[in-house]
Amino acid sequence: MTANQLSIFMENKPGQLVKVTEELKETGIDIRAMSLADTKDFGIVRMIVSDCDKAQQALKAKGFMSTITKVLCVAMNDHPGGLSAVTKLLAESDVNIDYLYACITVVGKDAYIVMHVDDEKKASDILTKAGIKLVSDLQTVV
Repeated sequence: MTANQLSIFMENKPGQLVKVTEELKETGIDIRAMSLADTKDFGIVRMIVSDCDKAQQALKAKGFMSTITKVLCVAMNDHPGGLSAVTKLLAESDVNIDYLYACITVVGKDAYIVMHVDDEKKASDILTKAGIKLVSDLQTVV
């Protein structure tokens, strides 16, 4: 079970993220999870949004390049060691996590992480067999 992630490429300079978030606001797109990574000259914003296709079209019209990627969204126990258990399962099965980030959630409920792995099918099978819940729509759980 996967979710769609929007990755937006932008110059690393003041105001770029404002342009992206303002355009999403004007288009009626809700951001459910987000990560920002940078280099000296460029950055990449990864987001789980309410409508990837609509967001991508709106941002393209404003000159932003983006891609849509399949990622895993994992619901895990919100207590110390929850993330460790998930990452250990994948490592023991030789699945590499390329990157991950957390989602906003309600305190006391499950914690959610978004991750991109080198073998999505294998990772999904391993986590599901271990009783870890995968979600495809963060709108319904967060």
